[in-house]
Amino acid sequence: MDYRRAMDGNIVGERARAQLGPDFIWPPSQDDPETSVAEALILLQQSPTVAAAEVPILHNGLYARADALIPEGNGYILRETKASTFALKADKATPGLPQEHHLNDLAIQSWVMMGIGVPFARAELNLLDSKWSYPGNGDYASLFRQMDVTAEVMKRLESVPGWLARAKADLTADMPAVTTGKHCNDPYDCPFQGFCEAQQPPAVANPIELLPGAVGKKLARKLGEMKGYVSMLDPSPEELTGTRADLYRRVQEAHRTGQGILADGSAQFMAQFPYPRYYFDFEGIDLPVPRWDGVHPYEQIPFQWSCHIERDKGIFDHDEFLDLSGNDPSIGCIERMRGIINPEDGGPIFVYFSPYERGRLQGLAQRHPQHAALMQRYIDRLADLLPIVKNYFYHPAMQGSFSIKKVLPAIALDLDYGELSEVQEGTGAQMAYLLAVLDPRTTPQRKAELDQRLRKYCRQDTWAMVEVAYFLARLERPRRPTGA
Repeated sequence: MDYRRAMDGNIVGERARAQLGPDFIWPPSQDDPETSVAEALILLQQSPTVAAAEVPILHNGLYARADALIPEGNGYILRETKASTFALKADKATPGLPQEHHLNDLAIQSWVMMGIGVPFARAELNLLDSKWSYPGNGDYASLFRQMDVTAEVMKRLESVPGWLARAKADLTADMPAVTTGKHCNDPYDCPFQGFCEAQQPPAVANPIELLPGAVGKKLARKLGEMKGYVSMLDPSPEELTGTRADLYRRVQEAHRTGQGILADGSAQFMAQFPYPRYYFDFEGIDLPVPRWDGVHPYEQIPFQWSCHIERDKGIFDHDEFLDLSGNDPSIGCIERMRGIINPEDGGPIFVYFSPYERGRLQGLAQRHPQHAALMQRYIDRLADLLPIVKNYFYHPAMQGSFSIKKVLPAIALDLDYGELSEVQEGTGAQMAYLLAVLDPRTTPQRKAELDQRLRKYCRQDTWAMVEVAYFLARLERPRRPTGA
């Protein structure tokens, strides 16, 4: 994740600096912060009408770097670039207001900037425009939109000295008595989380927070606050209420007995699906700065898929697609799918968490309308194994999660994702793609290695679905095709 975040930041930063024109000031970084700041201020004084990038600033022991200082009137616009999309509406993807930690970041920089006498004109966030799509030919002129946040920043200025004082006090104080939780990953992952977890008392066995889903977590908080329950075993079954009461009670019973539970009816449910059956999984990349025509910032573009095909009961083939050329993989992806997943046979396309595969198919249809009818046929045939697992199965080893990476070891111990190499989940697949395609340090030998690791991981995902389907059908484990 750190590599992915750094790569995104570098790509976005490069495009943001291009906004400043060809002759912007970029002060060199010195080992001593005070020397860096002094030299940067000299450069600003020498060229007061020229924009500057990544300017070091230091005041009262508080060091920061301004992404951009842009001359305006008698002062500078303080522009902070974030690899985030522009705030357009109140939803999780594009919140209606700028994020609090972005405003706090700018408030700190503004306070330091003013403290050392750099004239301040206003503050703005420079964010990716999620409505924009890349027109091609290297034209990124409209990639960003600016949001003037001067008023919000000014409201926070008087808080900065207090933040600084508390930070200095914390650095010299004893280790605080804290409990790890969501705050350890909001807005970013804390690098000390593992250290803090090691200092905490042993966790409660079977914690009530393992009740699955957002509604389950809400019920767990309610029971904790009202009844003082801390363990999954504390409530009576009758207290586990709601539309998913059957699921919560199955989870509780599994933790009580230490055994997995496969509810009645799963075999009959799975028997309704005809042959051939396709077990399918996409891997996609969502670049903040698109490389291919018609793509939006952070739009997921599939660069890989795996498909295990069950022609008849127990008779399997496998096929796959992977493009690490750096070119737009979309048309190759579609054409390969057409050749492997028969558009006419009506066989179910099993996936695990269908919104992801549905979204990729819809995206391909929108970008390539000549293939929209084919993509819709595939969408109409999607069969999601995740809700079926939720309806019928739970094992305490899953620890409240229905991720396929938690389900698979509970039903097939020899197929643990932890046994794979560096590509063990979707984020790892994205990082492997970035290394193979965008990192100039990657050798041909390393790229070939990443190719094989991506293929092995994606095959694991689709064979895992086969194993899950057979388990739900109460059948003996299937024989995996050689090399697949």
